[in-house]
This record gives sequence, C-alpha cells and structure tokens, in this order.
Amino acid sequence: MSEDRVVALEIALKTVMAVAGRQGVAADELCRKSIRAIISDPEFNWVKPDHAEDAIAEIEMAQTAIAHLSLPSAK
Repeated sequence: MSEDRVVALEIALKTVMAVAGRQGVAADELCRKSIRAIISDPEFNWVKPDHAEDAIAEIEMAQTAIAHLSLPSAK
C-alpha cells in the first residue's frame, strides 16, 4: 500500500472517531465495541485473522491520537 494511502486511511479513521465524539458517541466505547467486533462478531467475517491484530493496533493508536487533540466543538 502506498504511503499516501496509509496517511489517508489514518486521517479517515481519526476523523470518523472525532466526528463520532462530537455526536456524543464515547470514543472509548466505540473503540471497545469495534475491537470486540473484530475479535468475535461473526458478522465481521470479512476481517481476516491475520489482519485483526494490526487493525486493533490501528484503532488503539487512533484513539490515543484523538484523545490528545484539541478538537473544535460541534456546530
């Protein structure tokens, strides 16, 4: 995957998480549920086991990054 695509995906994930937070969705809960879905939700069968660990790490890193940002409030 190209570096530009990796950066774009990181931005996309962080933005989705930040906007969800603005809408009142707790980021911690969103991340916990997302990780749980990756690990054990049969409806997420498109998540291949060999990618699960990296996907979870990306969620956790994005969550940490968002927690340290000063985001503008919703309008």
